[in-house]
Amino acid sequence: MNIVILAPCPVPLTIGGAEKLWWGLLNYLNAETHHHADMIKLPGPERDFWEVVDSYRRFSDLNLRYYDLVVSGKYPAWMADHPNQVCYMLHPLRGLYDAYPRHWPPRCEVRHPDVRRLVGLLRGGDHSREALFECFARVERLAAPRRPRRLRHPVPKEAFAFPGPLIREIVQFCDRVAFRPGAIRRFGAISATVAGRDGYFPAGTDVAAVHPPSGLTGFRPPRRGRYLFTVGRLDPPKRVDLLISAMQSVPANVELWIAGTGPDDARLRELASADARIRFLGFVNDTALLDLYAGALAVLFAPLHEDFGLVALEAMSAGKPVITTRDAGGAQELVQHGRTGYVVDPRPESIAAAVEKLVRRRGLARRMGLRGRELTQQVSWDRVCSTLLEGLEP
Repeated sequence: MNIVILAPCPVPLTIGGAEKLWWGLLNYLNAETHHHADMIKLPGPERDFWEVVDSYRRFSDLNLRYYDLVVSGKYPAWMADHPNQVCYMLHPLRGLYDAYPRHWPPRCEVRHPDVRRLVGLLRGGDHSREALFECFARVERLAAPRRPRRLRHPVPKEAFAFPGPLIREIVQFCDRVAFRPGAIRRFGAISATVAGRDGYFPAGTDVAAVHPPSGLTGFRPPRRGRYLFTVGRLDPPKRVDLLISAMQSVPANVELWIAGTGPDDARLRELASADARIRFLGFVNDTALLDLYAGALAVLFAPLHEDFGLVALEAMSAGKPVITTRDAGGAQELVQHGRTGYVVDPRPESIAAAVEKLVRRRGLARRMGLRGRELTQQVSWDRVCSTLLEGLEP
């Protein structure tokens, strides 16, 4: 088959787990199967109400009928209409789904007539492509006033809050159009965590949860570990601050090395400034990352409700035990408590106690790492592709 992987490009450009996942799938399809695979990425800015709507509109306008199969997996790529599409779900726009603030209104109550007409469409139960483009047209009418009447009666600014109830209703409506009956041939998810989240998939949908492998290759033989390690984007959901706080309860003279960049960098450095054992490495390339994994005693990974947990998979592939938390999401599916690492309460003292066990029992850390490395052999692109693509050839 001629396959296209369709994905949004972050704005500003960053290389994260999603980008590495799509590259890995693309390379596998072209190198190891009889299929021909391409990838199309469109910029997907989401800094405000209008950028999100425009991103959804751009993907909806794509004509991909000259491909035999489309693979999507992250909003708003699945808006492209194709008779043979597979959705391998990473996640929808989580800030408008499970991460939407609970104390905010779930539905738009703005009384402006143009807003009410739009909301009436969104709640009307018509999830056809025709309704989708009517939605975009009605959103366009909410833009900056072009006629004297609208100068006198502008749409209140709160209607365009992001995140906010109106954009939440718009995005969830668009996703329902994309996932209307018959629009997606097969649904998959990168973890059971994603597959089980409320509202991500149409009710009653059969979702195949299959873990993707890491795009990182060439793992080194594990060396005797001398530091704790974590890597990832430095932003609040990754909870690196929890790891820094845990170090205050670790009496051993063991260092924590933190690789990555992000908006939380300055705050985290300030939080760690009194502990000389904590080092920030900034951005590291793949070659350096392989060396860092190989030299670690253990890898700490404590995000909040992570979709998958690529860091945990990479650490296990490197032969290192992983310390994660009970609310980390997908990482819990990978780490076997007491066998390949520890799954503990998300409290500094609980993480510190797990660290202390591995610091005092280096042989245990090594045995856990070897068990984890063996388990990761079951995670492969061959398994992903056989699960998602079998039987879909035109």
